[in-house]
Amino acid sequence: MKKNNILIIKHGALGDIVLSGAAIKAIRNFHKKDNIYCLTTKTYCELMEESPWFDEVIVDEKPKWNNISGWLCLRSTLQKLNFSRIYDLQTSNRSNLYFYLFFFMKSVQWSGIAYGCTFRHNNSLRKKMHTYDRQKDQLSVCGLRNISPPDWKWLLAKNIKLNIVKDKYALIISGSAAHRKNKIWPKESYAELVKVLKNLGISSVFIGLEGEKTIIDEIISNSEDSSIKKSINLVGKTSFKDIAFLAKSAQFVIGNDTGPIHLAASCEAKVVVLFGAGSDPKLCAPIGENVTIMYKEDIKNILVNDVLDQIKKFL
Repeated sequence: MKKNNILIIKHGALGDIVLSGAAIKAIRNFHKKDNIYCLTTKTYCELMEESPWFDEVIVDEKPKWNNISGWLCLRSTLQKLNFSRIYDLQTSNRSNLYFYLFFFMKSVQWSGIAYGCTFRHNNSLRKKMHTYDRQKDQLSVCGLRNISPPDWKWLLAKNIKLNIVKDKYALIISGSAAHRKNKIWPKESYAELVKVLKNLGISSVFIGLEGEKTIIDEIISNSEDSSIKKSINLVGKTSFKDIAFLAKSAQFVIGNDTGPIHLAASCEAKVVVLFGAGSDPKLCAPIGENVTIMYKEDIKNILVNDVLDQIKKFL
């Protein structure tokens, strides 16, 4: 019988969850004889359930301030499990609030940034640290050491067989948050890249969220170039397991700083990530053995020829 109940709080977004895989795995190894629970949002519930790290996943509906029944339900769920230790990997205003509302007067050990918690991470430089390094430093306060980089290769053990393309292909991840224009390489640049790759005998497979369909349609469907029109569009059609499989099987993966590119990197795919001023690679770059970072303050100034120079390392 397992001894204690341990909780990890991690809501999202995907890229941040992937980077947190390092800390989560370390916690699992540290608490081998304990029950590990995850508190996350509905979006990532299935992903966390299928991972090798958790015994059970709790969906956080993140109730609004005036949703009294929602708050009472969340409190009941969390308190009845009688957690002995809680690792707050979200370290947000909301997760801090959970500490004060539900656990401040309890004899629970809390790792996070809330004032008054047992293992408070009060490093004054924490906001200038990469997510991976920051969480390593946070966990060191409560005795966890030797944390290895995020590893999501377990997704590849699910026997996914996508007979998408028999030729050599590049996986293209051209989307990002629509309001973060300074994180998105221009669609014209992606179109030019796809055309050059086709001439090199490499097809292109596009993936992304349903909300990114328009911009990818503009790259593929609206092009007058037949080589670009032959690209495969899987926007809104891929699971997390599909992304891992497609990335690992590709000649290389190229894209903006967004969640799927982090997942690809953590599965040992060959990855080129394009950064602009919208995000700082020193704080949130994907981690992997075969990751190349390209940065220009104005992401539009990253040239296709420069990208091709990096890609040639993988061919």
